Amino acid sequence: MALANIGLANMASTRRLEYTGERVVPGTTPETTFRESQMRYAFAAQFVPGRVVLDIASGSGIGTDYLRKAGARACFGMDLDWSALEYARSRYPQNYLVACDASQLCLLAQSVDVVVSFETIEHLPDPRAFLAECERVLRPGGLLICSTPNRDITRWDEANPFHLAEMPIRVFSRQVNEVFRDFSLFGQGPVPYPLFVARKKIIRTLQRLHLKELVKRCLRVPADEVCLEVEFEDRNGNAQYAVRPRLPRWPNKPRYAIAVARKSQRQT
Repeated sequence: MALANIGLANMASTRRLEYTGERVVPGTTPETTFRESQMRYAFAAQFVPGRVVLDIASGSGIGTDYLRKAGARACFGMDLDWSALEYARSRYPQNYLVACDASQLCLLAQSVDVVVSFETIEHLPDPRAFLAECERVLRPGGLLICSTPNRDITRWDEANPFHLAEMPIRVFSRQVNEVFRDFSLFGQGPVPYPLFVARKKIIRTLQRLHLKELVKRCLRVPADEVCLEVEFEDRNGNAQYAVRPRLPRWPNKPRYAIAVARKSQRQT
């Protein structure tokens, strides 16, 4: 707790950034969201040493800087939100942070070695065009590491107004395969699907009967406390948030799918 408070005190000199639920803001993000994002970046870190890395939708910059510290030769962070960019520039000046539309990346073709894109593709109207842009800026043999929420899970939650193209894993896989022939799928956050669906149906029924408080008491829904940590660290012990080397088998389904796709070595 003391270390966390010191970290929060050090943030006083930087710009404030609102937590919207769509990005990690150090010191104000719920524990679950913080850990999920942290473990995705920890997974990506193994691919970045010595390479030029682009982090699309870099937000507060916490993940971009984590990749730099993991050994990337250079890190570019791109985001459309000026408030997020100003915050990131004030906290992480060692990175190259610019305003850019994810659908039209402001980089030359074949200019980076690794593209990291966590929780971005579902915000865009044309996922395939986005993947084609990622392929364009990658050098031959370069890697795309891209995650998205699994629509099989999120369809049971309240609709997210920021998401335009949530996909079940089979659709996500097909989209990636249309642009990258060499790719592997990973999973994060396994959910026991039949129990999950039954629980969601019970909650919906009780909510229709205006019994929200009864829902909380009966199902003992714990509050998701704010994570006071202000930097990502290596968290090998966080098994529940880890990115797994393969998709879980039925009856489990992952909350998130992560594709690691390699651009062809052949020059295009």
